[in-house]
Amino acid sequence: MSLKFEVAAVLRALRQLQGGGYARLSDSTARRTIGELERAQTGVTLDKLAELAVALEFDLAAFVVLCVSMQRGISPGAVIESTTTLIDGFSAAGGLELMRKALSDGEIVKRPRGKPRNDLVIAEIQRLKAEGKTQSEAGRVLGIPRSTVQKHWQS
Repeated sequence: MSLKFEVAAVLRALRQLQGGGYARLSDSTARRTIGELERAQTGVTLDKLAELAVALEFDLAAFVVLCVSMQRGISPGAVIESTTTLIDGFSAAGGLELMRKALSDGEIVKRPRGKPRNDLVIAEIQRLKAEGKTQSEAGRVLGIPRSTVQKHWQS
């Protein structure tokens, strides 16, 4: 999902509203890059977008809301409302706490190599085992390989 056209439109509008040329933004981004962004010839990283928002003295979240609003063809208020609902659900499910655990002193906490353990799948395997299902049946019900079921069957 590319937002380069929407980023271009919001960037142009902000610069026009503020009456600024490229000079003001050139401290954070090369003029050529700003021109390419405003012509939707290139995409932008979130880090670069954050730098541009600071240079424009505009909130990054508001910049993103405006872009998403344009892309979806809905009002910025509707985007905020939808986002608030999603964040509330994320928070209620423990997502904010998981985010906090993932960072320590501003750095990402290293995790062991390999695929993260899925405790929900393991619990479902144990439930199906308790119901008397075979490993093959449990794999079919859960849509996972029998080898994965076998690995967690005795745990």
